[in-house]
Amino acid sequence: MKKVAKRVLSLALTAVLLLSMWSFGAAAGSADEVERMLRAMTTEEKITQMLMIAPRYFDGVGVTQLNEPLKALFGRYTFGGAILFSQNSVNAEQMYCLTDSLQQANAKADKPQLLISIDQEGGSVSRLATGTLLTGNMALGAIGRKSAALRSGEIIGEELAALGITVDFAPVLDVNNNPSNPVIGIRSFSDDPQIVASLGQAFINGLHRNGIMTALKHFPGHGDTGTDSHTSLPLVDKGYDELKNNELIPFAAGIKAGAEMIMTAHIQYPKIDSATYCSKLTGEEICLPATLSRKIMTDLLRRDMGYNGIIVTDAMNMDAIDKHFGQRDAAVLAINAGVDILLMPVAPYSEEGIRALETYIAELVALAENGTISMDNVNASVRRILTLKDKHGMLKAYDEGNRAAKIEKAVATVGSKAHHEEEFKMAKQAVTLTKNDNDLLPLREKNQKVLILTAYENELLSVNYGRKLAEDNALIPEGTEITVGCYGTTPVETLTAQIRQSDVVIVISEVSKVAALNPKTAQGARSAGIDQMLRLAHQSGAKFIVLSARLPYDCVRYPDADAVMLCWLDKGMSEDPREREHDVPQYGPCIPAAIYMMFARGERITGRLPVNVPALTEDYTFSEEIALKRGFGLDYKVFCPLCGETHESGLWEQFLGVVHLIVYVLQEVSAFLTGRGAALWRRFLPGA
Repeated sequence: MKKVAKRVLSLALTAVLLLSMWSFGAAAGSADEVERMLRAMTTEEKITQMLMIAPRYFDGVGVTQLNEPLKALFGRYTFGGAILFSQNSVNAEQMYCLTDSLQQANAKADKPQLLISIDQEGGSVSRLATGTLLTGNMALGAIGRKSAALRSGEIIGEELAALGITVDFAPVLDVNNNPSNPVIGIRSFSDDPQIVASLGQAFINGLHRNGIMTALKHFPGHGDTGTDSHTSLPLVDKGYDELKNNELIPFAAGIKAGAEMIMTAHIQYPKIDSATYCSKLTGEEICLPATLSRKIMTDLLRRDMGYNGIIVTDAMNMDAIDKHFGQRDAAVLAINAGVDILLMPVAPYSEEGIRALETYIAELVALAENGTISMDNVNASVRRILTLKDKHGMLKAYDEGNRAAKIEKAVATVGSKAHHEEEFKMAKQAVTLTKNDNDLLPLREKNQKVLILTAYENELLSVNYGRKLAEDNALIPEGTEITVGCYGTTPVETLTAQIRQSDVVIVISEVSKVAALNPKTAQGARSAGIDQMLRLAHQSGAKFIVLSARLPYDCVRYPDADAVMLCWLDKGMSEDPREREHDVPQYGPCIPAAIYMMFARGERITGRLPVNVPALTEDYTFSEEIALKRGFGLDYKVFCPLCGETHESGLWEQFLGVVHLIVYVLQEVSAFLTGRGAALWRRFLPGA
């Protein structure tokens, strides 16, 4: 017996050794192939491998299929990849055909496949026309469970993979620690770096399970800015230690999770890199933003944080870069700083745009060959790009395979009924309640007139969809009359009459910037309108409910409201999603979920604030005081059918509620057997 055991052990060790040798040989072989390909590439091929191009428009029209000039462009150059936008998307079949045509145009002997990328964060930033939008990151923060973030990543990953897209510029790992941030907001999971790290890792794992490469953004952090880098050059006055204890925590977690790419932020950090450049826009000396900073890209990210993957810039045509540095100088600085891929450097949106891109490429080639651009950096970057492509089987020639089967899979996968059901479930879990005077919610009074007012017309369908789902589940109280309208377009006289005739008024509030909270500013006109509607409702004896559908900071803006609920996403819908089986236009699940939950007797409200909500000053700016702490959230009270009263929904109270319910059921069964149902039972139970 001992000899048999030794023999088995020996064979096992031999197998392990052979497997290790095979794996090492395969890895070595792959590395050799990467080096062989790198040595064979011209300078132009190397430079273009470092470019990711956006075929977004052509002559002012969205590109939904490649025209001849674009086919020729992708056929001529060895581009590293392409990025797609909503202008490129119509439906699942069309999107698959577009990605396929890009790969076909790029395909030729010894030419690596394209990295085809998209910004599919879920929620407010989503580029597909059809598919599953999901709730967005801050809603996932409100749910607070890694399983929800994982499943969101999986659903997005399944849909992107079916479309032939290989890279998702997600997740956003910015910590939203500045409530005045105009560009991150609900794209962030939380203002707590540990929460962002935990949920971000789960989201990454979900994408990876479907073979989708992830690009974390925006390094080293865009959450504490007061301006938008699309239109200006933000500055964050923090040192390395401050970043290390906050903003860098999620990126370290993302690196640990195996993220293949990190996207840079066009933000100045003068306490980390004080090197300056004379702005082409203002003529003043400005600090180099992170994208162009060697201290941040190479010293901090690669050396200190140990990151060996791809560094990709945010769009190089954004004002923060293009207006201050110009296309050529920005490219030189970025590559010499250690960046691997330049995203959207020149827009090939016309024949003229294509010629401009060709000139740009020729200039970069000349700058690399004369030493202005470091060839060592170019070779290191291309080696990393080829290694990543090799890992995903993208060095070999593109093989479309069974086109019809792939289109069929794309149509069946993207925005499937199963995905939308999971999306709605998560949207319900994210709903957060911060105020509920006199247990107004859930709405359970009979014979009431309920008025629901949206901010925009495209939310009317969203509200009616949520209402219909509540009706289908018999949640609408008997005799309830529901009127749905848009306060943004309804005449004041009509609106006033509707409010005066209502028992309950529900108004959607949408705040994307802090200025929208101030009724004295142009951006705060809607907040001023909500103030007026609230006063009118209370004067008429109606209850008033605010549904916050974007940033959560308006949940303390209306202290006189009877209830405040948050749903985290203000996306509407263009048609009822039940009207067709496939290719349903993307729609936001959060407003319908919130309307549903307002009537959902027996369901719990589980969402909790993932951010601290500061108190507002008299002039509607944020104070240092925290009005509602992270983790705060109310729940519905449990209704007990035995005693006819509600109870707090703690575990003990829930247990008592179950006991009450069991007693109630036993009483009902007893009454049935001894009363009107006795004769019926005797038919089936002889001798009863």
